[in-house]
Amino acid sequence: MSTDRSLPPHVQKAFWARALVFQVLDLHHVQLEAAGYGLFWNAVRERLLTSTAAQIEFCPAGSLSSYLSHLGTEIRAGIPFPDRDAERTCAPLLDEIDRVLRDAGQLREDLLMSAFAATMQAAVELYHRHGEGVPDDVVKRVSVTFGHQGMPVQSELPIQLTATTYLEDQPEGPSARVDVVINPGLLDELTVFSLPYVLLHECVCHVLQGPWQSGRSQPDPGDRFAEGWMDVAAYLAHQTLDYPWLGDASGLDLLAPRRAAARLEAAEKVHRARHQRTPHGRSWAQRAMGAQAAQSTVALLAKLPETRTDPAAAFTRLSTRLNSSTFSNRQRELFVARVHKATMGRVDAGLVTQIRQYLSTDDLHQLVHGILAIHLTNE
Repeated sequence: MSTDRSLPPHVQKAFWARALVFQVLDLHHVQLEAAGYGLFWNAVRERLLTSTAAQIEFCPAGSLSSYLSHLGTEIRAGIPFPDRDAERTCAPLLDEIDRVLRDAGQLREDLLMSAFAATMQAAVELYHRHGEGVPDDVVKRVSVTFGHQGMPVQSELPIQLTATTYLEDQPEGPSARVDVVINPGLLDELTVFSLPYVLLHECVCHVLQGPWQSGRSQPDPGDRFAEGWMDVAAYLAHQTLDYPWLGDASGLDLLAPRRAAARLEAAEKVHRARHQRTPHGRSWAQRAMGAQAAQSTVALLAKLPETRTDPAAAFTRLSTRLNSSTFSNRQRELFVARVHKATMGRVDAGLVTQIRQYLSTDDLHQLVHGILAIHLTNE
């Protein structure tokens, strides 16, 4: 990939510490609560937040490695255990925090950069698996920047992070830049655990938007196809992709929380929020229209004999082909609008005919033009 930029050192300290310790806390939370020691779990979390807030506010000197290696000791010192039973029960949590922070201090790579690179690789492999080989030069011209801000993030999503992809042209060809902005002071578990889905959304929906040539058009924030339909494709991919990193049990991967279900739960909340009503205009309704059209298409594919064994795969193949095609953003949006109208209530027979014909011929252009021209019985 092309030139990237990560967080400044004092923000990096806070982000790494919270992201990694949140993983360990999440893994032990239920067990400690069930044993009656939830108070100490909360105390560990509060010590973490206080220490990292000081890094953000005062920017003390010292390396990332040094801070992480001392953070475990700092957390332990702030937990007054009333007896040996409490200390013994909480020991596995504190020991694992020590280990994770110690190992993180020895890493040479940047966790955020590694997370984006792995996500980009997964997105490219997803397209390839469904017959859309992404040219190497397109991938090389993708860049990512990680920035931060002190004010709360203003977004329809319930997380303290925004990710925006900008499609640009370079002399060598089309490029994409993903800008991720984080509020480190308000960084919470939902933000950290939804990061894999958020990054995958950017890569699957926007970075790999076609056609892979100069002159790509930036979709609107409320684009029915890019932000609605394709978000469903990204969400399904997040649920079903065989991520190569999930076998790593080191706890040093932002894409694989120690409790695997944590990322799925977070993704579900953020995915749902993209299509819920907000007071910030009507773009949510356009995204919701695209998502509903996509979900209805998956449901239809689940009933057809040609695709009922794996409707998600059939939908993902259709979606990646549409997204990488030469169709304009406007044509894709019109396609989604027609599918949405054709699936309101009872599915229109004409839509079923068009989709089954596509499954037989594999002719994407015939499908799109056929659906755009279809006469719906509910019109």
